[in-house]
Amino acid sequence: MSRIRKLASETAIYGISSILGRAVNFLLFPFYTQVFSRPDEYGPVVVVYAAFLFLNILYQYGMESAYLRFASEDGANRPRVFSSALWSLAGSASLFSAALWFFQDTAGLLIGLAPDAVYLLGFAAAILFLDTTVVVPFAELRLSNRPVYFAVVRFASVLVNVGGNLLLILGAGMGVEAILLANVASSATSLVLLLPVIRSNLTLDLDRTLWRKMLRFGLPFLPGGLGYAVSERINIFFLERLPPERVLDMYGSAMSESTRLAILGGDTEAAGEYVVGVFGGMIKLGVLAALGVQMFRYAWQPFFLNHARDEDAPELFARIFLILTAGLFGLVLAVSFFAAELVAIPLPGGGTLIKSSYWAGLVIIPPALLGYAFQGWYYHFSAGAYIEKKTTFFVQCTLAGSVVALLVNYLAVPEFGMLGAAWATASAYATMALALFFLIRPHYPVPYPWAKSIGLVALACVLLVTWGRTPSLQIWWAELLALGLYGAVAGATLVATLRR
Repeated sequence: MSRIRKLASETAIYGISSILGRAVNFLLFPFYTQVFSRPDEYGPVVVVYAAFLFLNILYQYGMESAYLRFASEDGANRPRVFSSALWSLAGSASLFSAALWFFQDTAGLLIGLAPDAVYLLGFAAAILFLDTTVVVPFAELRLSNRPVYFAVVRFASVLVNVGGNLLLILGAGMGVEAILLANVASSATSLVLLLPVIRSNLTLDLDRTLWRKMLRFGLPFLPGGLGYAVSERINIFFLERLPPERVLDMYGSAMSESTRLAILGGDTEAAGEYVVGVFGGMIKLGVLAALGVQMFRYAWQPFFLNHARDEDAPELFARIFLILTAGLFGLVLAVSFFAAELVAIPLPGGGTLIKSSYWAGLVIIPPALLGYAFQGWYYHFSAGAYIEKKTTFFVQCTLAGSVVALLVNYLAVPEFGMLGAAWATASAYATMALALFFLIRPHYPVPYPWAKSIGLVALACVLLVTWGRTPSLQIWWAELLALGLYGAVAGATLVATLRR
């Protein structure tokens, strides 16, 4: 239990920064809906950040995981490992960002940006470079169990991001480019605050032999990471290319008059930008589930690496899996139940927390949250692959997930629009998690309490489906009762298991 409490405490500290960053992103979204009241105005930013997910994988090529693995094994030579990883990332990031800067038009065409929004990729090049240079310093803080330092840096970067948005949008009257410019300042702040970590670990010597070993370990994460990106965000590009007449048919009644007239007048880009803006904005309501997964991931990787050799490690990991399942599916229920109430919170002077022009995206919340829950399972199952050095399994699993994502997006988005896109991601994560479980089980068996875990998942799904199909239950007291029922069952299950 002491080890579980240690994991929980570190998860909470890492979570302070993660919660703050994600919460601010969510809180900024209502602000954006007030400033950019038409979703098609906000859409280009969603497209750029969707491209970020793919480009971050390319920029980092698994070097974070390679650093955590090699540095944890050879603590005496950690500066040598640190330097090899950081010099590699800084050099390649410089080349990638230079290419993105000079070939913005080509890159914009590839991701479907309107010509008048291509200039946003210049900001993206700077953000990607800065974020890549802090990957290894942040990993060092996690590995050396310095979560407070980690949280302080994250907190400072969030403050700069918020201040930058407010100053540039309200003070300088800038448009959507202010969102990216504030991100540049935020990323630069992280780099400056991490300079002490860099100075204390970085040397001028690049160990080529070690670097090649780290590349061999990390590069399998590249296709796997790209497969993950496909599973997570390829739906944006399917939505972006929906025919205008189909967009009008599904969402025309929810659009502003100006957007509808623009589409009817032949502005085909406005249709895609509208759907992308609504989807990309409303999916932020899944922030709590995403936070739970991110918090767990930050603490989980160094935790299982440090305890991999414990005699009872498999039993310990099994208990943690049950706790994770109970928490994630509780969040799925809570956010799904109260999303509509959240977006409709009245603001002083009139209006609502999120403008009603974005409410058409509320239907995506339950499947999006289920996707985050399965993502949490995937991160948990990854422990065995790391411990047994079966990192090629990540490639197989993420490629399987990407195939499912492409197939479901191709079949479901034209018919169901945003709802189909959300289910595509959830299906992809479920595929990835289950595939990794079955692949790693023969190599690193863990006695997972599947009966209890599946029971909690089934209860959550029954409550969610019943609530969704019964409008009379979609009121706060019924939602609280359903949530309380799940909490009571989950609590009793955990107490019975952890007492052993």
